[in-house]
Amino acid sequence: MKPRSAGQLYVKRIVSMVPMGNEQLHGFSWQAAKFWNAMSTDTREKILTNVYCGHCRGETSIVNFTGSLKGGDPVLNGSCAKCGQKVARLVEGPEA
Repeated sequence: MKPRSAGQLYVKRIVSMVPMGNEQLHGFSWQAAKFWNAMSTDTREKILTNVYCGHCRGETSIVNFTGSLKGGDPVLNGSCAKCGQKVARLVEGPEA
């Protein structure tokens, strides 16, 4: 693994310090963090507790998640709260 430059480490620290209510957003791109923080706390909670797990074959919550933008919409990647398998949640943005 190639060592990171000081600039890359600095950017990672800035992204991981974006506040989410009383928590920190670790592993979010700055674009995804900006989108995520623009949502109300209630909306974020509904999104986090409304994720489909293919292993459990049902609705679950997402834990240990990161966020990025794909095609302008945030995508959360994390683990199922019930079984620990990988899950993802697309959050569709408003239509332009």
